[in-house]
Amino acid sequence: MNAKERIARRCSCARSIVATAYQEGMGPLTHVENRLAAALRDVLAKPGSLTRALIAYLMGMEMGLAEETSRGLACGIEYLHTASLIFDDLPAMDDARLRRGMPCLHVAHGEAVAMLAALALINRGYSLVWQAVGKARTSQRRDEAAALVEDCLGTGGLVGGQAYDLCGWRDGQTAGDVMEVAKRKTATLLRLPLVLPAIIGNGSRREIQLLERLGLLRGLSYQAVDDLKDVMLGEESSGKSAGRDEIMGRPNLVAAEGFQPALQRLRKMMRIADQVQEKLPGNPERWSMLSLLRVTLPMTTKVVTGIA
Repeated sequence: MNAKERIARRCSCARSIVATAYQEGMGPLTHVENRLAAALRDVLAKPGSLTRALIAYLMGMEMGLAEETSRGLACGIEYLHTASLIFDDLPAMDDARLRRGMPCLHVAHGEAVAMLAALALINRGYSLVWQAVGKARTSQRRDEAAALVEDCLGTGGLVGGQAYDLCGWRDGQTAGDVMEVAKRKTATLLRLPLVLPAIIGNGSRREIQLLERLGLLRGLSYQAVDDLKDVMLGEESSGKSAGRDEIMGRPNLVAAEGFQPALQRLRKMMRIADQVQEKLPGNPERWSMLSLLRVTLPMTTKVVTGIA
C-alpha cells in the first residue's frame, strides 16, 4: 500500500467514525418535542462532507488526544458549523431555499423549529468542545484553548462576521472588506479544527503558529471559491441556492474586484497556503489530513471545492 492509498484509507475510516458520532451525538430524541425531534433527525441524516470534523478528529489523534476526546471535539465543532448554516439560511439572513441539494431546514420545518434545532446543536456542540478543552495538559493550555474558542465563535469571529455580512454592501465594497468578513465568518471555522486539537494536545508552539496561518489562508481560499461559485454556478451544480450574494447585497470577491483579479487572488492564497503547509515539521504524511482543506481550481470556468 503506497502513501496515497494509506491516506485515503485513513480518511475513509475516520469519516465512518465521525459520521456515526455526528448522527448519534445528540443522544436519543424519543423524549424531544415531535417537531424539534423531526428537524434534528433531518439535520443529523444529512451531515455533508464533515470536513471540519475529519480535520479535528485526525488532528486530535495526531496531537496525542484520546480517541474519545478527538471524536467528541470533532462532533462538537461540526454541530457548531451546522448550526451556523441553519441560521445563515434563514429568511432574515440569506433567505436561502436549498442546502446540500435539499430544502433548507426552515423551508422543511418552519423558521421557529429551525432556530430551535440550531440552538440545540449549539448547546450540544459547546458541551462537547468544552469537555475536550478540559482535557488540556496544563492550565495555561486550557486557558489558551478557551480563548481560541471565544475568538473563533464570538463577536470577534463567526457571530461578528455574520453581522458584518448583513451590513448591506450594494453601495460599494472593496476586496479588503470582503476578505475581512471572510476572515471572521469563514476562516474561523477552519482555524478551530486545525488549531484547537494542537493546543489541547501536544502541539509545539511552531506547529500551532503554522496551523493558525494555514487555517486562515485555507478559509479565505474557500470563501473566494464560494464567491466564484455563487456567481458562476447554478443550484444543480452547487447544491445550494445560487446568486444570493447579488440578490441580498452580500460581500463577494468577484463583485468587489472582478472575476480575473478574484481568481488571481485565490491562486496566490492557495500557493502561499501550500508553502505554509510545507513548513510543518516531520514527515509530510503526518499532515496528510490537511489535503482535505485544499480547494480545487479546474481549468474550466467551474470552480469546485470539497468542503460543504
